[in-house]
Parts: sequence; C-alpha cells; structure tokens
Amino acid sequence: MSTAPPWTPSTKRTIFIISLILIGLAIWQFSIVLAPLVVAVIIAYLLKPPVDWLTQRTPLKRGLAAAIVYIGFLIVLGLIPTLGTPLVLQQIRQIDFDIQEFNTQLNEAMDYEVVVGGLNINMNVLIEPVTGSLDQIFSPLATWAANVAVGIAGGLIWAIFIFVVGFYLLLDANSLSQWLDSWIPPDYQQEVRLLRREVDRVWKAYFIGQLTLALIVGIIIGTATAILGIQSAILLGIVAALLELIPNWGYSISGIVGVIFAYFQGSSYIPLPAWAFALLVAGFYFVMWQIDTNYLVPRIIGQRLRLSPAVVIVGIIAGASVGGALGLLLAAPTIATTRVLSSYLYRRLLDLEPYVITYPGKPAPPTADKNQSKKD
Repeated sequence: MSTAPPWTPSTKRTIFIISLILIGLAIWQFSIVLAPLVVAVIIAYLLKPPVDWLTQRTPLKRGLAAAIVYIGFLIVLGLIPTLGTPLVLQQIRQIDFDIQEFNTQLNEAMDYEVVVGGLNINMNVLIEPVTGSLDQIFSPLATWAANVAVGIAGGLIWAIFIFVVGFYLLLDANSLSQWLDSWIPPDYQQEVRLLRREVDRVWKAYFIGQLTLALIVGIIIGTATAILGIQSAILLGIVAALLELIPNWGYSISGIVGVIFAYFQGSSYIPLPAWAFALLVAGFYFVMWQIDTNYLVPRIIGQRLRLSPAVVIVGIIAGASVGGALGLLLAAPTIATTRVLSSYLYRRLLDLEPYVITYPGKPAPPTADKNQSKKD
C-alpha cells in the first residue's frame, strides 16, 4: 500500500491537460503515419468478423484464423486486377480511335471562323493561348515522370506498412480491446460497451451503405450505357461502381471516362455524329450525377447513419478540405460517431438517463469476447 498522498483535483487537471497537449503534439509530429494507420485499422476492422466466426465455429487458434483470412484477403486483392485486366483490355479494344481523323477534325475546328457582331473571329486565335499553356505544362515532363516514379516507390512502402500493421491489429484485436477495457472504471464499463456497440453500428452501416451505393450506381450506369449502344458498357459500369467509393469526385471522373468512350466508340445504333453522341452521354451523366448527389447518397448513406442529407453533403466537403481523400471517404461515419459521443457527453453533463441512446439492432453476443480470449 502506497503511503504517498492522493493527487489533488488541481494536480489531476494539470496532468490531464499536459497529457492532452503531449498527445496532440505526437499526432502532429507523426501525422504522416496517421492516414496509413487509419487504413490499416479499417482493414483490420473489416476482417475481424470472419476471423471471429472462424475462431468461434472451428478449433482454429486466433493466430491461424487471422493468417488464413488475411492471406485470402490478399489473394482477392491480387485476383481483382489479374482477372479484370483481360476484360478491361477487351473493352478498350472496341474503341474506334482514328488518330488521323481526330487530327483532321481538330485542324478543321482551329480553322473555323465565327462571326460575332460583324467581326470574323478565327478559332485558331482562341486556341493558340491554350496550346501555349499546354506546352508550358508538359515541358517539365521528365521531372514529372521522376516524381511519379518516386511516388510509386513511396506508395509501395506505405502499402507494406499498411498490410503489416493491419495484420497485427487483426491478430491482437481482442487483446487490444481487453487492454482498453482494463483502463475503464468498473462502474462505467456497461456504458462503454453500449457506446462501442453504437459506434460499431455506425461504421458497419457506413460500409454496407457504400457497397450498396456502388452496386446500384454501377448497375445503372452499365445498363444505361448499354441501352445507349456503347459496347464498353460493362467496363463503364465497373468504373462507375469503383469510383462511387470516392464521393463527388469519383463520379466526375467516371463521367469523363464515359464521355471519352462515347466520343471514340460511338453508338451501335443511334445515328449521331461522335460529338453529338458524346454530348448526349454527358447529359445523361449530368442527370445521373444530380440523382446520385441529391438523392442516392443522402438517402442510402444518410439514412443508414441517421444523418440528414444536408449534413452528409456538408460533411463530405469539410472532410475533403481537412483530411483530403481519406477525410472525404470517412466524413459521414466520422460525423455520425461524433454525434453518438456528443450525445453521451451531453446527457452525462445534464444527468439525463439513459446516458447512451441506443437504436434497434442485432446486439453482439455477450460471450463473444470471452470465447475469443480463450483461443488467443
């Protein structure tokens, strides 16, 4: 038994504030590791349910179950480009791209004259500044290529970091959970378990919603472009589904890809010039973008997270400005998680019971962690 006197409230507050400052400085100093670490945590979070399932229903130890699931995950990641590349190449080969004809059309456009108020304006005069700017942009091509090579090498290193850290987080998930629980006073453990369940519900709903949204958009784009007569409709549907995981920006990129395919590939039965058909497809993508942004995303993602459409849209913009691509992807579940924690703090401060607002859902088995700890 220690004979030292207990800390006074002022000492506790001082230590707490100093700890928060040190934690903030550490996060700021090592912020370069934060994004890859978040990705590793997400991978471990997504793979934890199948590992738990194996350890509960088979005699496998957690280490072996984690290795099996993780190796399977890496194999699937490797098979996606391996199996998808032939389809992509086959779809790309269907593009009718005549360089000579495109060059002729470009020269004709540059020689085209427009009459405005009795004044003849040659399009070449308007295009020359643009081409000059393009020359300035592409002149340091060698430097740009070197930077891309360095970026690829750095990306490979970060990928190794993510997969290694992700595996160890998956392997020690239950141990880490038990270690964190050991820091919680016994009187608060029930509340923390409820909070954890609600936060877990938020993130599961987000990932399920994103997968649902990607499938819906991919099917709509693939079907619609096939109806319009684009032979590479399957590829456009796959591109739209994958890029839908990047809110707003992803759909814009898939729209550009669709318009390019429409221009160079044309329609199999609609008798329109290339530029007119590309304009038609661009109009379809624009309408679909409005439906996706203002209807599908807020209702599929927003309803699952119990967030209003306005909050989802504003959160996406704020997340992109603060955290870049990762902040853009995780803005909605982060807002929903903040809402859960803020609600708990608010009700605690005002002594409003119940302190944790729970929503209907399938509760986690209460003995799951115990079963897992026996096999660790």
